[in-house]
Amino acid sequence: MKANGDMTAESGLRLTGITKKYGELTVVRDVSLDIPKGTFFVLLGESGCGKTTLLRIIAGFEKPDGGRVYVSGKDVTDLPPGERGCSTAHQSLALFDHMSAAGNIAFVLGAKKQTIADGKKVRISGRDARAEAERILSDLGLGSMAGRRTSTLSGGEKQRVAIARAVALGAEVLLLDEPTGSLDAGHRLEADNWLTELCRKTGMTVVCVTHDREEAMRMGDMIAVMSGGRILRTGTPEQVYSDPQSAEAARLTGECGIIYGRASGGVALFAGGIEAACDCGDCPVAAYIRPETVRVSREGIEGSVAECVYTGSEYMLTVNVACGHIIAADDKPHEKGSMVRLELTDIKAVKA
Repeated sequence: MKANGDMTAESGLRLTGITKKYGELTVVRDVSLDIPKGTFFVLLGESGCGKTTLLRIIAGFEKPDGGRVYVSGKDVTDLPPGERGCSTAHQSLALFDHMSAAGNIAFVLGAKKQTIADGKKVRISGRDARAEAERILSDLGLGSMAGRRTSTLSGGEKQRVAIARAVALGAEVLLLDEPTGSLDAGHRLEADNWLTELCRKTGMTVVCVTHDREEAMRMGDMIAVMSGGRILRTGTPEQVYSDPQSAEAARLTGECGIIYGRASGGVALFAGGIEAACDCGDCPVAAYIRPETVRVSREGIEGSVAECVYTGSEYMLTVNVACGHIIAADDKPHEKGSMVRLELTDIKAVKA
Protein backbone atom coordinates (compact mmCIF):
# COMPACT_ATOMS: atom_id res chain seq x y z
CA MET A 1 0.00 0.00 0.00
CA LYS A 2 1.35 3.35 -0.95
CA ALA A 3 1.50 5.99 1.72
CA ASN A 4 -0.84 8.91 1.35
CA GLY A 5 1.23 11.52 -0.43
CA ASP A 6 1.72 12.77 -3.96
CA MET A 7 -0.39 11.22 -6.69
CA THR A 8 1.37 8.50 -8.65
CA ALA A 9 0.67 7.08 -12.10
CA GLU A 10 0.32 3.67 -10.47
CA SER A 11 -2.65 4.65 -8.31
CA GLY A 12 -5.78 2.82 -9.34
CA LEU A 13 -8.01 4.51 -6.77
CA ARG A 14 -7.20 7.20 -4.24
CA LEU A 15 -9.39 8.65 -1.50
CA THR A 16 -8.37 11.67 0.55
CA GLY A 17 -10.23 12.71 3.70
CA ILE A 18 -13.61 11.24 2.70
CA THR A 19 -16.33 12.17 5.19
CA LYS A 20 -20.08 11.56 4.96
CA LYS A 21 -22.84 12.67 7.32
CA TYR A 22 -26.57 12.02 7.46
CA GLY A 23 -27.87 14.79 9.69
CA GLU A 24 -25.98 14.57 12.97
CA LEU A 25 -24.72 11.02 12.23
CA THR A 26 -21.24 10.70 10.70
CA VAL A 27 -21.06 7.38 8.85
CA VAL A 28 -17.66 7.83 7.14
CA ARG A 29 -14.90 9.68 9.01
CA ASP A 30 -11.88 11.15 7.25
CA VAL A 31 -11.03 8.05 5.19
CA SER A 32 -7.86 8.19 3.08
CA LEU A 33 -6.63 5.27 0.96
CA ASP A 34 -4.25 4.84 -1.98
CA ILE A 35 -4.87 1.60 -3.86
CA PRO A 36 -2.40 0.55 -6.59
CA LYS A 37 -3.72 -0.44 -10.01
CA GLY A 38 -4.59 -4.09 -10.39
CA THR A 39 -5.04 -4.63 -6.64
CA PHE A 40 -7.86 -6.72 -5.19
CA PHE A 41 -8.71 -4.50 -2.25
CA VAL A 42 -11.15 -5.62 0.47
CA LEU A 43 -13.07 -3.37 2.85
CA LEU A 44 -13.80 -5.56 5.88
CA GLY A 45 -16.27 -4.57 8.57
CA GLU A 46 -19.55 -5.33 10.26
CA SER A 47 -22.95 -4.08 9.11
CA GLY A 48 -23.34 -0.36 9.74
CA CYS A 49 -19.61 0.42 9.82
CA GLY A 50 -19.81 2.66 6.72
CA LYS A 51 -18.19 0.39 4.14
CA THR A 52 -21.14 0.30 1.70
CA THR A 53 -21.57 4.08 2.00
CA LEU A 54 -17.88 4.47 1.15
CA LEU A 55 -18.35 2.20 -1.88
CA ARG A 56 -21.32 4.31 -3.04
CA ILE A 57 -19.23 7.47 -2.68
CA ILE A 58 -16.54 5.93 -4.89
CA ALA A 59 -19.19 4.95 -7.44
CA GLY A 60 -20.74 8.43 -7.42
CA PHE A 61 -24.13 7.40 -6.00
CA GLU A 62 -23.43 9.43 -2.85
CA LYS A 63 -21.69 12.79 -2.60
CA PRO A 64 -19.14 13.16 0.22
CA ASP A 65 -19.38 16.05 2.66
CA GLY A 66 -15.60 16.28 2.57
CA GLY A 67 -12.66 14.77 0.71
CA ARG A 68 -11.87 13.80 -2.89
CA VAL A 69 -12.01 10.66 -5.05
CA TYR A 70 -9.36 9.98 -7.72
CA VAL A 71 -9.42 7.21 -10.36
CA SER A 72 -6.09 6.62 -12.11
CA GLY A 73 -4.93 10.08 -11.02
CA LYS A 74 -8.06 11.90 -12.20
CA ASP A 75 -10.27 13.76 -9.74
CA VAL A 76 -13.75 12.29 -10.32
CA THR A 77 -15.43 13.59 -7.14
CA ASP A 78 -17.84 15.85 -9.03
CA LEU A 79 -18.47 13.55 -12.01
CA PRO A 80 -21.65 11.48 -12.42
CA PRO A 81 -21.37 7.67 -12.00
CA GLY A 82 -21.17 6.91 -15.71
CA GLU A 83 -18.12 9.15 -16.24
CA ARG A 84 -15.93 8.01 -13.34
CA GLY A 85 -14.29 4.91 -14.78
CA CYS A 86 -15.95 2.79 -12.09
CA SER A 87 -18.37 -0.07 -12.58
CA THR A 88 -20.54 -1.56 -9.84
CA ALA A 89 -21.89 -5.08 -9.46
CA HIS A 90 -24.86 -4.71 -7.12
CA GLN A 91 -26.05 -7.25 -4.54
CA SER A 92 -29.44 -7.42 -6.27
CA LEU A 93 -27.74 -8.52 -9.58
CA ALA A 94 -30.61 -6.86 -11.56
CA LEU A 95 -30.35 -9.24 -14.53
CA PHE A 96 -33.03 -9.48 -17.21
CA ASP A 97 -34.27 -13.05 -16.73
CA HIS A 98 -35.95 -13.18 -20.16
CA MET A 99 -32.54 -12.60 -21.79
CA SER A 100 -29.57 -14.89 -22.17
CA ALA A 101 -26.30 -14.24 -20.34
CA ALA A 102 -24.82 -12.79 -23.52
CA GLY A 103 -28.00 -10.80 -24.12
CA ASN A 104 -27.69 -9.12 -20.71
CA ILE A 105 -24.15 -8.04 -21.49
CA ALA A 106 -24.95 -7.03 -25.07
CA PHE A 107 -27.75 -4.82 -23.73
CA VAL A 108 -25.39 -2.66 -21.63
CA LEU A 109 -22.80 -2.60 -24.42
CA GLY A 110 -25.43 -1.43 -26.90
CA ALA A 111 -26.58 1.32 -24.54
CA LYS A 112 -23.06 2.67 -24.06
CA LYS A 113 -21.74 5.10 -26.66
CA GLN A 114 -18.31 4.33 -28.12
CA THR A 115 -15.84 6.99 -29.22
CA ILE A 116 -14.71 6.62 -32.85
CA ALA A 117 -11.73 8.11 -34.69
CA ASP A 118 -13.15 11.60 -35.32
CA GLY A 119 -14.14 12.00 -31.67
CA LYS A 120 -17.81 11.35 -32.22
CA LYS A 121 -19.70 8.99 -29.92
CA VAL A 122 -21.88 6.31 -31.45
CA ARG A 123 -23.62 3.16 -30.26
CA ILE A 124 -22.36 -0.15 -31.59
CA SER A 125 -24.69 -2.39 -33.57
CA GLY A 126 -26.66 -5.19 -31.92
CA ARG A 127 -24.60 -7.78 -33.81
CA ASP A 128 -21.30 -6.28 -32.65
CA ALA A 129 -22.58 -5.98 -29.09
CA ARG A 130 -23.57 -9.64 -29.07
CA ALA A 131 -20.20 -10.73 -30.46
CA GLU A 132 -18.36 -8.63 -27.87
CA ALA A 133 -20.55 -10.05 -25.09
CA GLU A 134 -19.74 -13.60 -26.13
CA ARG A 135 -16.03 -12.77 -26.28
CA ILE A 136 -16.09 -11.31 -22.77
CA LEU A 137 -17.90 -14.33 -21.37
CA SER A 138 -15.43 -16.64 -23.07
CA ASP A 139 -12.43 -14.68 -21.76
CA LEU A 140 -13.80 -14.93 -18.24
CA GLY A 141 -14.41 -18.67 -18.50
CA LEU A 142 -18.18 -18.30 -18.82
CA GLY A 143 -18.59 -19.15 -22.50
CA SER A 144 -20.90 -22.10 -21.80
CA MET A 145 -23.46 -19.72 -20.26
CA ALA A 146 -23.65 -17.34 -23.22
CA GLY A 147 -26.85 -18.73 -24.78
CA ARG A 148 -28.62 -19.67 -21.56
CA ARG A 149 -31.41 -17.54 -20.15
CA THR A 150 -30.41 -16.15 -16.79
CA SER A 151 -33.64 -17.54 -15.30
CA THR A 152 -32.12 -21.01 -15.75
CA LEU A 153 -28.82 -20.18 -14.04
CA SER A 154 -27.91 -20.95 -10.45
CA GLY A 155 -27.32 -18.16 -7.96
CA GLY A 156 -23.56 -18.42 -8.37
CA GLU A 157 -23.82 -18.40 -12.16
CA LYS A 158 -26.08 -15.33 -12.10
CA GLN A 159 -23.60 -13.56 -9.88
CA ARG A 160 -20.78 -14.21 -12.35
CA VAL A 161 -22.83 -12.94 -15.26
CA ALA A 162 -23.67 -9.77 -13.32
CA ILE A 163 -19.98 -9.20 -12.62
CA ALA A 164 -19.05 -9.96 -16.24
CA ARG A 165 -21.61 -7.32 -17.26
CA ALA A 166 -19.90 -4.80 -14.97
CA VAL A 167 -16.51 -5.72 -16.46
CA ALA A 168 -17.93 -5.28 -19.98
CA LEU A 169 -18.40 -1.57 -19.38
CA GLY A 170 -14.63 -1.19 -19.60
CA ALA A 171 -14.18 0.58 -16.26
CA GLU A 172 -10.81 0.86 -14.55
CA VAL A 173 -12.24 0.16 -11.08
CA LEU A 174 -14.72 -2.64 -10.31
CA LEU A 175 -16.81 -2.19 -7.14
CA LEU A 176 -18.33 -5.25 -5.46
CA ASP A 177 -20.77 -5.08 -2.54
CA GLU A 178 -20.92 -8.41 -0.63
CA PRO A 179 -20.59 -10.29 -3.96
CA THR A 180 -20.94 -13.79 -2.48
CA GLY A 181 -23.35 -12.98 0.34
CA SER A 182 -26.23 -15.00 -1.14
CA LEU A 183 -24.16 -18.13 -1.80
CA ASP A 184 -23.61 -21.18 0.40
CA ALA A 185 -20.14 -21.93 1.77
CA GLY A 186 -19.08 -24.28 -1.05
CA HIS A 187 -20.14 -21.98 -3.86
CA ARG A 188 -18.72 -18.97 -2.01
CA LEU A 189 -15.23 -20.45 -2.06
CA GLU A 190 -15.56 -21.23 -5.78
CA ALA A 191 -16.79 -17.70 -6.47
CA ASP A 192 -13.94 -16.18 -4.45
CA ASN A 193 -11.40 -18.05 -6.55
CA TRP A 194 -13.08 -16.88 -9.75
CA LEU A 195 -13.14 -13.27 -8.59
CA THR A 196 -9.44 -13.18 -7.74
CA GLU A 197 -8.63 -14.80 -11.10
CA LEU A 198 -10.81 -12.17 -12.81
CA CYS A 199 -8.75 -9.42 -11.19
CA ARG A 200 -5.56 -11.05 -12.46
CA LYS A 201 -6.90 -11.54 -16.00
CA THR A 202 -8.36 -8.08 -16.50
CA GLY A 203 -5.81 -6.03 -14.54
CA MET A 204 -8.71 -4.06 -13.05
CA THR A 205 -8.53 -2.51 -9.62
CA VAL A 206 -11.20 -4.24 -7.55
CA VAL A 207 -12.73 -2.87 -4.35
CA CYS A 208 -14.80 -5.49 -2.57
CA VAL A 209 -16.96 -4.93 0.53
CA THR A 210 -17.51 -7.88 2.88
CA HIS A 211 -18.25 -8.68 6.51
CA ASP A 212 -16.73 -12.17 6.16
CA ARG A 213 -13.20 -12.12 7.58
CA GLU A 214 -12.23 -15.49 6.09
CA GLU A 215 -13.34 -14.32 2.65
CA ALA A 216 -11.38 -11.09 3.09
CA MET A 217 -8.21 -13.03 3.98
CA ARG A 218 -8.64 -15.39 1.02
CA MET A 219 -9.32 -12.77 -1.62
CA GLY A 220 -7.55 -9.57 -0.68
CA ASP A 221 -4.16 -8.44 -1.89
CA MET A 222 -4.78 -5.63 0.59
CA ILE A 223 -7.37 -5.27 3.37
CA ALA A 224 -8.75 -2.25 5.18
CA VAL A 225 -10.51 -3.01 8.47
CA MET A 226 -13.34 -0.55 9.05
CA SER A 227 -15.39 0.25 12.16
CA GLY A 228 -17.48 3.25 13.17
CA GLY A 229 -16.81 4.95 9.84
CA ARG A 230 -13.03 4.84 10.31
CA ILE A 231 -10.25 2.75 8.81
CA LEU A 232 -8.57 0.98 11.74
CA ARG A 233 -5.86 -0.95 9.94
CA THR A 234 -4.67 -1.34 6.35
CA GLY A 235 -2.19 -3.85 4.98
CA THR A 236 -1.75 -7.27 3.43
CA PRO A 237 -3.84 -10.08 4.94
CA GLU A 238 -0.72 -11.29 6.78
CA GLN A 239 0.04 -7.83 8.20
CA VAL A 240 -3.53 -7.15 9.29
CA TYR A 241 -3.94 -10.56 10.91
CA SER A 242 -0.57 -10.86 12.66
CA ASP A 243 -0.36 -7.21 13.75
CA PRO A 244 -3.91 -5.76 14.04
CA GLN A 245 -2.69 -2.80 16.18
CA SER A 246 -6.02 -2.32 17.96
CA ALA A 247 -8.47 -4.44 19.94
CA GLU A 248 -11.30 -3.76 17.47
CA ALA A 249 -9.21 -4.63 14.41
CA ALA A 250 -8.06 -7.80 16.18
CA ARG A 251 -11.65 -8.82 16.93
CA LEU A 252 -12.80 -8.20 13.38
CA THR A 253 -10.01 -10.26 11.80
CA GLY A 254 -10.15 -13.44 13.88
CA GLU A 255 -9.95 -15.12 17.29
CA CYS A 256 -7.55 -13.16 19.44
CA GLY A 257 -6.51 -12.76 23.04
CA ILE A 258 -5.29 -9.46 24.49
CA ILE A 259 -2.76 -8.80 27.23
CA TYR A 260 -1.87 -5.40 28.70
CA GLY A 261 1.42 -4.13 30.08
CA ARG A 262 3.80 -1.20 30.04
CA ALA A 263 6.74 -0.25 27.85
CA SER A 264 10.00 1.11 29.14
CA GLY A 265 13.30 1.48 27.33
CA GLY A 266 12.09 -0.27 24.17
CA VAL A 267 10.81 -3.33 26.06
CA ALA A 268 7.17 -4.15 26.84
CA LEU A 269 6.67 -5.87 30.19
CA PHE A 270 3.57 -7.88 31.11
CA ALA A 271 2.56 -9.48 34.41
CA GLY A 272 3.61 -13.12 34.54
CA GLY A 273 7.09 -12.53 33.19
CA ILE A 274 6.21 -11.89 29.53
CA GLU A 275 8.42 -9.49 27.58
CA ALA A 276 8.22 -8.19 24.02
CA ALA A 277 10.05 -5.67 21.85
CA CYS A 278 8.23 -2.36 21.47
CA ASP A 279 8.79 0.82 19.43
CA CYS A 280 6.92 3.16 21.77
CA GLY A 281 8.37 4.95 24.80
CA ASP A 282 7.26 4.81 28.41
CA CYS A 283 3.53 4.15 28.00
CA PRO A 284 0.77 1.53 28.40
CA VAL A 285 0.93 -1.19 25.74
CA ALA A 286 -1.12 -4.11 24.48
CA ALA A 287 -0.29 -7.31 22.62
CA TYR A 288 -2.78 -9.18 20.47
CA ILE A 289 -2.23 -12.93 20.71
CA ARG A 290 -3.53 -15.28 18.01
CA PRO A 291 -4.30 -18.90 19.02
CA GLU A 292 -1.73 -20.37 16.64
CA THR A 293 1.06 -18.53 18.49
CA VAL A 294 0.07 -20.17 21.81
CA ARG A 295 0.86 -23.66 23.08
CA VAL A 296 -0.54 -25.38 26.17
CA SER A 297 2.55 -26.54 28.02
CA ARG A 298 4.12 -27.31 31.39
CA GLU A 299 5.92 -23.97 31.26
CA GLY A 300 4.97 -20.38 30.52
CA ILE A 301 2.41 -18.00 31.92
CA GLU A 302 -0.24 -19.49 34.20
CA GLY A 303 -3.94 -18.84 33.86
CA SER A 304 -7.44 -20.08 34.66
CA VAL A 305 -9.67 -21.64 32.00
CA ALA A 306 -12.73 -19.40 31.58
CA GLU A 307 -14.22 -21.32 28.64
CA CYS A 308 -13.56 -24.52 26.71
CA VAL A 309 -15.39 -25.01 23.40
CA TYR A 310 -15.11 -28.02 21.08
CA THR A 311 -14.80 -26.85 17.45
CA GLY A 312 -14.92 -30.25 15.75
CA SER A 313 -11.18 -30.74 15.39
CA GLU A 314 -9.85 -29.28 18.65
CA TYR A 315 -10.78 -27.56 21.88
CA MET A 316 -10.57 -23.77 21.98
CA LEU A 317 -9.70 -22.39 25.41
CA THR A 318 -10.19 -18.87 26.72
CA VAL A 319 -7.70 -18.48 29.56
CA ASN A 320 -7.69 -15.58 32.03
CA VAL A 321 -4.16 -14.50 32.97
CA ALA A 322 -2.85 -11.74 35.25
CA CYS A 323 -2.48 -9.27 32.36
CA GLY A 324 -5.55 -10.08 30.26
CA HIS A 325 -6.88 -13.13 28.44
CA ILE A 326 -5.39 -15.55 25.94
CA ILE A 327 -7.06 -17.92 23.48
CA ALA A 328 -5.37 -21.26 22.86
CA ALA A 329 -6.14 -24.52 21.07
CA ASP A 330 -5.57 -27.96 22.58
CA ASP A 331 -6.35 -31.55 21.61
CA LYS A 332 -8.05 -32.34 24.91
CA PRO A 333 -10.75 -30.65 27.00
CA HIS A 334 -10.10 -28.64 30.16
CA GLU A 335 -12.50 -28.02 33.02
CA LYS A 336 -13.69 -24.47 33.59
CA GLY A 337 -11.63 -23.00 36.42
CA SER A 338 -8.72 -25.40 35.96
CA MET A 339 -5.21 -23.98 35.77
CA VAL A 340 -3.03 -24.27 32.63
CA ARG A 341 0.29 -22.89 31.49
CA LEU A 342 0.78 -21.27 28.09
CA GLU A 343 3.89 -20.67 26.00
CA LEU A 344 3.65 -17.61 23.74
CA THR A 345 5.60 -16.83 20.57
CA ASP A 346 5.74 -13.89 18.14
CA ILE A 347 4.47 -11.31 20.62
CA LYS A 348 4.12 -7.80 19.18
CA ALA A 349 3.40 -4.94 21.57
CA VAL A 350 1.84 -1.64 20.48
CA LYS A 351 0.71 1.47 22.29
CA ALA A 352 -2.59 0.74 24.06
